[in-house]
Amino acid sequence: MNLASYESIKSSIVLDFEEYLEEDGLNVAQVSAKILEEDWRMVNDSLFTKTLYFVSIAIESLKYKEIADFIYSKLNIYVENTKFEEHIDQDDIEMLTRDINICKKLINDKGGYKIKETSDSAKSRVEYILGLKVE
Repeated sequence: MNLASYESIKSSIVLDFEEYLEEDGLNVAQVSAKILEEDWRMVNDSLFTKTLYFVSIAIESLKYKEIADFIYSKLNIYVENTKFEEHIDQDDIEMLTRDINICKKLINDKGGYKIKETSDSAKSRVEYILGLKVE
């Protein structure tokens, strides 16, 4: 991976959820959007990192029994990925594949979580962030 290791990104997402939910009092959707906004360069670095962010955010969200609608609505795109850029380390791909399978199991438990509806402006902001190009 170019900017950060697989484990450092995952750890960062876990810590962000803990900090923003518990210390800052944000909800799951706000935390999800904030992570995407703060880390947009890494998120948009490659298909692999975008998939890693979406899957990791979904897993963390579901630990709190809630997932943002803008994560949920795009999740199928990312959990169906099987091909990533050639420069991605095979061990990282294997770890992401395991996390994708965990995410699929959690998402299939329909009664185990709520989908948090967000405003159109929040969804538009996330779309804008996901469309930014890394130079």
